[in-house]
Amino acid sequence: MTVLPADVRSLSWAAEQLGIGVSTAYRLAAADQLPGAFKVGAQWRVSVPRFLREVHGEAPLEQVSS
Repeated sequence: MTVLPADVRSLSWAAEQLGIGVSTAYRLAAADQLPGAFKVGAQWRVSVPRFLREVHGEAPLEQVSS
């Protein structure tokens, strides 16, 4: 099992967040329609800050100012 940085997750994480199947997430990523998705070699990954910003309009907790 590969340990990813806290701000990067697997495509299956994004699929779970969106309530879609993993195969649908792969299709969306390949079509450049999954926010924050990028390829590392042959593997798809998701930038959590970009995903949250584009899907939910949220900033990561570290970037929220009071």
